[in-house]
Amino acid sequence: MRTLSNFWFIAFGLLWLMVFTGRKLGWFIPGINNYLTDLLAIPVIGNLSLAFQRQFIERSEKYCLKAGHVLFIIVYTSLVFEFLLPRLSTRFIADPFDILMYVAGGLFFWKIMNHPSD
Repeated sequence: MRTLSNFWFIAFGLLWLMVFTGRKLGWFIPGINNYLTDLLAIPVIGNLSLAFQRQFIERSEKYCLKAGHVLFIIVYTSLVFEFLLPRLSTRFIADPFDILMYVAGGLFFWKIMNHPSD
C-alpha cells in the first residue's frame, strides 16, 4: 500500500518517535516538545485515515479525503486534546496554540499529502 510509504508520513512518524523517546529520556526542548507533535498529529492521523479508506472502503489508490473529512479530524482532535482530556486529567493542559498547530498540520496534509497515489 503506497499510502503508508508516503515520504511525509514516514518522516513525521520518525520525528514523533524521536520526540517521544526524548521525553522518556528526560530531554526537553521547548517548542519542539510543546508544538512539533501537535503539528505532526493531523498529517499522521489523516494519512492513516486515507490508507484505511483506500484499502477497505473505496478500494482505490486514487481516492482522496474530502475537505470535510480533514476538517472533522482537526475539530475532533482539538476537542479531545484541548477541551475534554484537560478537564478529565491534570496530565493534559489546554493550549489554544495547539489548535493552530492542528490547523497548520491539517492544511499541510490537505495541500501536500492528500493526493492520488500513482
